[in-house]
Amino acid sequence: MSGRGVAMNCWKCAHRMNHVPLPFSRYEECEKCKVDLHVCYACRHYDPAVTDACREDRADFVLDKDRANFCDYFRPGKNAYRGKTRPESKIAEQQLAELFGEDAPGEDEGGSKAAPNEADAALAELKRLFGDED
Repeated sequence: MSGRGVAMNCWKCAHRMNHVPLPFSRYEECEKCKVDLHVCYACRHYDPAVTDACREDRADFVLDKDRANFCDYFRPGKNAYRGKTRPESKIAEQQLAELFGEDAPGEDEGGSKAAPNEADAALAELKRLFGDED
């Protein structure tokens, strides 16, 4: 081990870690929330605006951007924390909903009451379109 370290914020909880040892291990975890740190979200090459969300064109595709991976091009990003909700995902969800003529997803994550109401509304619409044969 080289004894060098890097200062960075956890990509998930923003906890400041002042001395994460280099070389950066795949098994490195945030000391506060225990999430993996060798993940795409914590890498300085991570950019959701480019193909595969990675500015390093030689890197292999990684499906789970929030799970530890073996990418050889990983470099810790000093400003990896982007908040609980990533703005790019909210924009994508809204655009997808608009594309299919639906309402954008709400902030309520409970979902237990919303799902039956949506199903009932869909069933009622089908019955209206095709006639109720009961």
